[in-house]
Amino acid sequence: MELEEMSRRYEKLYAGVIYDSIIFDLKYDKKFVVDLSINNKTHKGTYFGKAFTCLGQKVKDIHKIDDTVRIEMFKHFHDHCIQVIDTGGDKSVAHFGDISGKLAKKFGSKCVVTDGYTRDANIISNDKYSVFCSGITPIDAFEKWQIIDYQCNITLPAMNGGFVDISPEDYIFCDGDGVLVIHSEIAEQALIMAEKRSRNEEIVRSRLLETKDIQDLYDEIGRW
Repeated sequence: MELEEMSRRYEKLYAGVIYDSIIFDLKYDKKFVVDLSINNKTHKGTYFGKAFTCLGQKVKDIHKIDDTVRIEMFKHFHDHCIQVIDTGGDKSVAHFGDISGKLAKKFGSKCVVTDGYTRDANIISNDKYSVFCSGITPIDAFEKWQIIDYQCNITLPAMNGGFVDISPEDYIFCDGDGVLVIHSEIAEQALIMAEKRSRNEEIVRSRLLETKDIQDLYDEIGRW
């Protein structure tokens, strides 16, 4: 399925119904729910796209700062991608800001997901760009932290401990409930099952307005 078509269909859904399809219909046993500390701190929205992965680390020697990696990175962005930044566990600076957001958006990124921090939150919100991150701080990353690689395998903290593995072949879904990593091997199946669940839930919502017999509704449609 083409990425544009997948994006259009996924973005009509919401995290809860996608989660249910992956857990209850596909019986998927890998971690895919990103820790709740990573959530939307700027412009609100629902997004689906191919993961554009980035790996960062603390700067240990300022003479070895290499910003060419980050500059070259933008040449490889594409439409319907979502930038995902693994900070290497750093919690000392803002790993994203409004210029980073403007560049990411310019080159095709729908939003960014990171286990680190952002700054310039008001400016980014005014730009209608979404940052799913752990927090906000004004501290600049210059000479303290840098992106060292991209389109590589990375991890983000997972709900209930451990880490979610993310490769450039995987997909990201983000909304007000948080961030899901939809691994490539289940992306199309999960979409079909989530759409089916969504249709059933719409029936339930409609029927709830018409009936007081909840048990009868449950028996007819099943768990919602």
